Amino acid sequence: MEKVIYDYEYVFKDNGNKDGAIIYCHGHNSKPEIFEIFQNYWTKTNYYAIQFPGNNLVKPVKDHKLNVNQFAHLLIDFITNNGLKNVTLIGHSMGGGTISLAYKLRPDLIGKLIYIAPINKTTSLSKGKYKRNFVPTTLSEYHDFLRPLYYDFDKLIGNPEFSEEVKKAFDPERFSNEYIKKLTMSMDANLYDQIESALDSIKVPTLLVLGEKDGVIDSELCLEYFKEHVKNLESIIVPKSAHIIYLENWPVFIEAVEKFLNK
Repeated sequence: MEKVIYDYEYVFKDNGNKDGAIIYCHGHNSKPEIFEIFQNYWTKTNYYAIQFPGNNLVKPVKDHKLNVNQFAHLLIDFITNNGLKNVTLIGHSMGGGTISLAYKLRPDLIGKLIYIAPINKTTSLSKGKYKRNFVPTTLSEYHDFLRPLYYDFDKLIGNPEFSEEVKKAFDPERFSNEYIKKLTMSMDANLYDQIESALDSIKVPTLLVLGEKDGVIDSELCLEYFKEHVKNLESIIVPKSAHIIYLENWPVFIEAVEKFLNK
């Protein structure tokens, strides 16, 4: 297995083909393992998913800043340091902003872009609405934090196995530490202006995947926004899904993604 160069944790699946490698970029306060369902499925090209500092209690090194611009630079460095070309970037939520800014930095390295419920000027996050709920201190508040992310959270939480997983995953420090606070505060209007400029510059094939009932991203507004700013856009709104689309309706999600990747 080849050596991977990166300052933070990463996921690597060696499928024996660097050309057209896929890199997954996680969302706010998340981790690369969250996209494991795709990692296990994909076999055609090498697959990577990288951790960004400040998220999931990860301490920054080398004076790395805690903002999406820094993540974009880390992503480009990851691509160049590991000799990857013709890369497909997949960005979920905040990761959508990361891949936009990375494309603007080095469009020559990117072959395709896949956006999964990406942050943008139309999101409640950019208006500060969702930001106020980012620091749950009790399990009940954590449920309220999770509810907008799922199509039918109340049904899910009624499942004892899911409920126990949520209980184990809850850690107030993960939401109240200084790193995630800095990152969240950096996601301001200036960032969304930069993302918009990056979207306007895209010339490669692009897929936008949205959920039917997303509590973070207004899917209809997001779709119209992307149609206005992104050329070569394909899109799908996945039924019976919210923000964590690939976990809620995997068959429809992967059918659209694989069709796009195979073109």
